[in-house]
Amino acid sequence: MNVVKDMARQIFAGRKIRHLRAQLGLTQVAMAGQLGISAAYLNLVEHNQRPLSRKLQKKLESVLPVKEGELSGGEEARMLSALEELFSDPLFDRNRPGGATLGDFVAVHPEICRAVLKLYRAFRNAREDRLKARESLSADPYFSDTSHKLLTQLTSIRSFAEILQDNDDLSDHQRGRFTDVLVDESKKLTLMVGELFDFINGESLESASLSETPTDEVVDMLSVNDHYFPELEEAAEQLRERIGNPQPYGLFDALVHYLDEQLGISVEIVPVTTQPSLKRGMWELEGEDGGVLRLMETLSVSSLVFRLARVVAEVAYADVLEKTLARGHVSSDEARQLCLKALGSYFAGALMMPYAAFRKAAFELRHDIDLLRRRFRVGFEQVCHRLTTLQKPQEEGVPFHFVRVDLAGQISKRFSASGLRIPRYGVLPAQWGVQDAFLKPGRISTHSMRAEDMAIYFSITRTVTKPGTMVGQAGNTFAVSLGCEISFARHMVYADGLDFTHPDSVLPPVKK
Repeated sequence: MNVVKDMARQIFAGRKIRHLRAQLGLTQVAMAGQLGISAAYLNLVEHNQRPLSRKLQKKLESVLPVKEGELSGGEEARMLSALEELFSDPLFDRNRPGGATLGDFVAVHPEICRAVLKLYRAFRNAREDRLKARESLSADPYFSDTSHKLLTQLTSIRSFAEILQDNDDLSDHQRGRFTDVLVDESKKLTLMVGELFDFINGESLESASLSETPTDEVVDMLSVNDHYFPELEEAAEQLRERIGNPQPYGLFDALVHYLDEQLGISVEIVPVTTQPSLKRGMWELEGEDGGVLRLMETLSVSSLVFRLARVVAEVAYADVLEKTLARGHVSSDEARQLCLKALGSYFAGALMMPYAAFRKAAFELRHDIDLLRRRFRVGFEQVCHRLTTLQKPQEEGVPFHFVRVDLAGQISKRFSASGLRIPRYGVLPAQWGVQDAFLKPGRISTHSMRAEDMAIYFSITRTVTKPGTMVGQAGNTFAVSLGCEISFARHMVYADGLDFTHPDSVLPPVKK
């Protein structure tokens, strides 16, 4: 366990320390004296040749002009990763800075880096919205029909104009008739062009935005907090005690009773044969003060419990969610609502899989997902997602990365504590092997790959299917992948048989 903890929390903040020392006008010898270490050791720390221990971090925070925890390196690493992805865009082929240059710039000018990232996201959003608008216009029957009418109208106007220009022997009456036709056709053309611009401005481009997307803000909020929220963990533990610490199979009844007795919310399981139009597809809460919580019967037991727990979070622990959100920075109401939803989901996961018990079981069962989901009566994706939140200081779990994609490779969920950079935009590269899970539905497959930084990562992937809301309606299928850096793979039962003394041997053979 200690090995996992130590490896998961290695901190390298040399560039920032070197920059702050220079700002104070201190030599390495002078600062080393204040810290009680040798100048040679400080030199190694400043050049990222030695990780920053917690003891040294505390000493540096007392000497340098930084806030507590600012030298943890988490935000700096995320920012550097985001900038590396930014400059991998073909747009920067001719002036792409090197990794060392970027690292120095992040350490010295973090605010400029944030501004550059925000500007690039705005550019990406605008470019993607333009492409979507163009595709939407080309596929819209109204636009196609109107384009044809415009060309016909222009051809008609041109024909009448040429008649007037080329025929000098027209009588005044004939010339007047052709002129009247030209005026009428021109008026029709003006109206048609106006309608077309109304269509474009009103429907096709209304989603264009020059700010980062609300979804991006949610992901950033989770990442900044290392996907761990102690306030929500504590609130979930308090609720479990309040409802009698039920076993997993009794959690549903306990939450139904709590909702009814404490919050005045009754729970109704809705038969799918009635095919109702629930507000959120599979569930809805009707009524502000109390009311009825309706849940579709096609939901699995774990999904039913999850939704009960999230409603409890949103109603009974709204103040805790708001307090947690206040630590972040969101720019719009939409982003705020998405963040609150994400925090409510976090609370639900913490309630269903209590931190200490779940972490202990994860190591004892060597992260066997099937055994964990049976023990805690939860779903496959719920287990994978919860494993990424085990970031409590001194009690960390394995630093995993998590990603969920659809059949086209589009990413719908992502988080990385393993150090692997997950693309923010576009589709997941084929080399990740996640899409291969669709070829073996419901079966766990393993995959190893070498990232751009030459680190090797091991992962497992399996498909999960969300149920349809109506009889006969097919559900949505996704591929869920959970992985870690190869040195942690020995803690996963799925990696048994791999030769960790020769990391390259775990990579798939090269196809000839």
